[in-house]
Amino acid sequence: MSIKIVSDRIIDLPGEELAALGIDTISCYINMDGKSYSDLDDVFPEDVFAFMDRTGRVAQTAAKSPELYAEFFGQFVEKGHTVIHFAASSGISAICSHAQIAAKNFPGKVYVVDTHRLSNGVALLAKYALKLIAEGETDAAKIAALAERKIPKVQGSFLLETLDCLYKGGRCSGMTYYAANFLKIKPVIHMNETGHMVVREKYRGSQTRVLEPYIRATFEKYPDPDLEILYVAYTTYNKAVQENIVKIIRKYHNFKKIQFSHVGCNCAVHSGRNTIGLFYLCC
Repeated sequence: MSIKIVSDRIIDLPGEELAALGIDTISCYINMDGKSYSDLDDVFPEDVFAFMDRTGRVAQTAAKSPELYAEFFGQFVEKGHTVIHFAASSGISAICSHAQIAAKNFPGKVYVVDTHRLSNGVALLAKYALKLIAEGETDAAKIAALAERKIPKVQGSFLLETLDCLYKGGRCSGMTYYAANFLKIKPVIHMNETGHMVVREKYRGSQTRVLEPYIRATFEKYPDPDLEILYVAYTTYNKAVQENIVKIIRKYHNFKKIQFSHVGCNCAVHSGRNTIGLFYLCC
């Protein structure tokens, strides 16, 4: 019997890396113009932004049903695997609860880890589980428990360029939105200990101006990082910005690897263009 690591597609790793790691994923729905699409199968962040530009509205996200999660898990259980599923935070989506409901169909065969994180924060925990397996651990329940204990060590945050998506999606008031635009406020959204998104800091000025204060504050608030890898998630590719990010990071820590990850539609819907996120483990 082998252990199979799976995740929601909100893990935000490229397909070739997921294939190399042996991690299968299940997408969420992205709803636009009365139709449902599968995230990163038939709709991509550029489509989400084009929809917002065309209609003035944001796309809607929806978790797949417990029945579809059961089908997803079942294909691996039928092959003799014990499954550990790394779910997007229950604090921001019904995704985790649907996975937990489905897991009840497979007692002792499917374990769901509520990561209290999203994007590459989920990836860090899934890769930690793979590391335990590579080191010889064969007890799926123990691996899931150890991964859950690792959650507080996962730092994850996003620097937003604008509040457009949050406002149009009904997640912030008109007064907050217009004030933020007038004052050129760039909020930092952080995943707290209960897996909810909260505002950590607010910076004023252009992205170029606030990028270093954001990175510096992150390292100050969450020191002693594991220098194996740092993920930088983004919604819009910009080579010059990426080069600047690496330059700033190197001022504070010498990570062995800095990996840039283009997020899927789920994150793009809520964060908007030019969003940048930092994810790493603390020792």
